[in-house]
Amino acid sequence: MSFAAAVLLVALSSSSVAAEPWTAVVRVASDEDSALLVRLRGQSSDLAVRLNVSPGAPFGGHPEGAWLAAERLAERHQARAVLWFVREGGDVRVQVAEFVSRRLFTRAARLGQAVGSLEWSTGAEALALAARSALRAVEAGAPLGDVVEVAPPRPPSADARLKPGGVLGASPPLDDVAAVDGGATTRPAHAGGAAPVAEVVMAPGREGMAAAREGSGAPAALARPGRGMWLAVGGHAALDGYTRTGHQGVAVGVGFQPGRLRLRAQVLASVPRRLRDARTALTLGQHAASVWAGRPWAVTERWDVEAGLGAGAVLFTRRTQALAAEVEAAPPGSMLALLVGPELRARWMGARVGLEASLAGEVLLGRPELHYAIDGNFVSRGAGWAVRPRLGLAMVVFL
Repeated sequence: MSFAAAVLLVALSSSSVAAEPWTAVVRVASDEDSALLVRLRGQSSDLAVRLNVSPGAPFGGHPEGAWLAAERLAERHQARAVLWFVREGGDVRVQVAEFVSRRLFTRAARLGQAVGSLEWSTGAEALALAARSALRAVEAGAPLGDVVEVAPPRPPSADARLKPGGVLGASPPLDDVAAVDGGATTRPAHAGGAAPVAEVVMAPGREGMAAAREGSGAPAALARPGRGMWLAVGGHAALDGYTRTGHQGVAVGVGFQPGRLRLRAQVLASVPRRLRDARTALTLGQHAASVWAGRPWAVTERWDVEAGLGAGAVLFTRRTQALAAEVEAAPPGSMLALLVGPELRARWMGARVGLEASLAGEVLLGRPELHYAIDGNFVSRGAGWAVRPRLGLAMVVFL
């Protein structure tokens, strides 16, 4: 194969990898972190990465404590990388943890204390560029930084096995885990015969590369980035044309986002409405099941708007009671109508729960018409609307 063909093949393969979306989580612990995230979104907009925001307390304490907290956050969001900022006086450090090859990338810049000043803006752009380089390396499968290795636990000493009152296998507090400073590892002595735990070790470049080749032990879920599920429970209301106030009820749905599209299935159960006139009292029920596909846009740190399409079926049920002697009520019955239409959703996202509002324009095909049969003639008492608006509000729980 010629050199030019090899270069073209590598470029094509790199493009295909970059086109596959993946997830990185950004820990936001302050207003300054939010401002830095805005810079990072601007610098990484050309990458196929979704930056999920995780508001919460900063990753403090020892470096290994921050790594373990980031690893738990990645497992919860099923992300390939976690990014956070650490302020140290007038400097801010950005750290990017990647969990397939278990690397930690760190860069610092001088930002000063005044957020929004010229000095701060210059340093923020430098940090955003450094973080973009790390995210681009993760996307290409060539992460930057030092390898993080989890060493096996050391066996307990004879004193620990013989000393009364000691509990083998008990875990010491987090501060007793090995401390790391600039790649140098220190292992504290365990007083009182307590059994040691596995130690987190920062390995330098070449040793870390060997450890990654031998197997890092990263969770298998992290090899499947960009996936998430949620459960939604709430209420809905629609104007249907059968009554002035329409119908209302509860809505239950489940959603899944395998890539750039969100897929969801939902069931709507409505409270039966009673339609009454001089001749009959009719109870009309409506229940629907549908599937929807949408794509988020106008995405911010806590909000996004989704536009999509859906299709499903509506089950109409009918019970009639005669109120006049000349009227003979029809037996109870039911029928199905097809449902299609567009939908808009606005979502507020917290760490584990969120709120979602929706507006749909449903087109009904084959909806029932209510009527009387008088002397062989049909007299309509309502056909409903062919297109009806529906509002929904639901609480979203991220799984």
